Amino acid sequence: MLRETKRDDLIMFHHGAGAWIRNNFGLWQGNKELMESCDALFADSCSEMIIERAWEILQEADKK
Repeated sequence: MLRETKRDDLIMFHHGAGAWIRNNFGLWQGNKELMESCDALFADSCSEMIIERAWEILQEADKK
């Protein structure tokens, strides 16, 4: 599903996959290392970047 989604529509994953990422990677508990690696100040921004990067990897894989 992620692979087939347009980049502009990735926001649709904010509550489902995004919440899972925020909860399971400790973004609400201050996972500073991950937040810094994403250059993000907020948990929401960090999870958004992770989803976007996963999408980019899937798009690159389709080109091979």
